[in-house]
Amino acid sequence: MKFLGRIFRYVVWFVVTAGIAWVMKKAFEGAPSRRSVNSAPERGRVDTGLAPKALFRDPVCGTYIAEDISCLYQQGAEALHFCSRDCLEQYRRDHRLEHHLDDRAANGMSAGV
Repeated sequence: MKFLGRIFRYVVWFVVTAGIAWVMKKAFEGAPSRRSVNSAPERGRVDTGLAPKALFRDPVCGTYIAEDISCLYQQGAEALHFCSRDCLEQYRRDHRLEHHLDDRAANGMSAGV
């Protein structure tokens, strides 16, 4: 008898839960909602209302970074965007060394001599 009582209790709770779910579904169907994602012309498109931002590649580590949060370094007419101060400083150190070696080569001096 306990077994049948337990089954009956599960059936009642299932019916009550299904009834509540049905009432909630009907209540939210009438509420104004966003545009349907499943409509034919917009299927698979999510409208966030934001314009896409251009991303720039960090020349040191290769990370893509948005212009508004990047560390900007102006080198002549070229603007370089870095993901952090560390990458910017690494770039400056590397290019300072390259320019120094280029100057020595131009003067006829070799690094091994």
